[in-house]
Amino acid sequence: MKKISFIIPLYNCGQYIQRCIDSIYSLPILHSEMEILVIDDGSVDKGADIVRQMSLIKSEIRLIQQTNMGASTARNCGIEEATGEWVWFVDADDRVIWEGTDNLALKSLLELEDIELVCFNYKKEFAEALIEHTDYHSQEKIDGVKYLYRHQSLYLWNKIFRRDAILKHRFVDGTKNIEDMYFDMKAIVNMEHVLCIPVYGYIYNQLNFNSTSRSRSLSNLRKLSDDTQLIHSHIKQDVESMTGGKKDVFQFLLNLSSVGYIYSLVTLYPIEEIRRNLRDYQMRGLYPIKKTGIKKYDFFLLIANRTMGVMLCHFLFKLSSMSYKKKIS
Repeated sequence: MKKISFIIPLYNCGQYIQRCIDSIYSLPILHSEMEILVIDDGSVDKGADIVRQMSLIKSEIRLIQQTNMGASTARNCGIEEATGEWVWFVDADDRVIWEGTDNLALKSLLELEDIELVCFNYKKEFAEALIEHTDYHSQEKIDGVKYLYRHQSLYLWNKIFRRDAILKHRFVDGTKNIEDMYFDMKAIVNMEHVLCIPVYGYIYNQLNFNSTSRSRSLSNLRKLSDDTQLIHSHIKQDVESMTGGKKDVFQFLLNLSSVGYIYSLVTLYPIEEIRRNLRDYQMRGLYPIKKTGIKKYDFFLLIANRTMGVMLCHFLFKLSSMSYKKKIS
């Protein structure tokens, strides 16, 4: 059995995919202990051809192709195909690294028997510099519920999962917004041993302006909103069937994510879309939003838990943006 499986959804990332795979080969582990599963999600650029050529030389690389169904479905395919003891989800335009102390060597961590998840720090790549994001300043082992309370920015790529701990979980097919948060929640909440380490293990690319998640077209905004509402509905259903600390942390994360969703409506969406989305959100039983227990969020909810309050926030945000643009012009 391979020690670690890298799962990489690929969609029109021909510009970055070789750099991504090369970074995996630069990690301090034996090539024979890894497999690199690239799931081509119907790319129309040269990305799949680049991977195919690399796979002719490097036996660890396997190209799997599917019609365009989205990154979530591609990752699900990767989970089903993976054979490693560990799984690391990597985006095709990003890079992996391993910068830390000797006693936190990647190879040593992969030998641990009781750990279900390894979490680490990351860097964001801008044109000017790499900016460090340090969530973990020291090594600590905690359970999944405690982890979810402490770390609400639930990215997928700054974690290495033990495959046995995620085999029964899947991403919601067809979604491309907060699908990683929901997968993390479902997988982590039941874990007993989560290891957090002060290592930088990932470089998140902020230079790919062609990424679909960054598009501000109306069709993409509608897709992002629809995905958010679908995922939130799933979490709401989970909360209704859970008890104790797991129920509480799921409700807490739902409340936080819901505040973020309303804020995105205020700042990104036209007024008619805001009305439509709020109406749909209310019909799903997700609006008004329950308090988070965090002062700044709950203060926002004092206004934003009413439709007219959201409209007022939208108007004030537009007014502020126009004023700022005049100052810099």
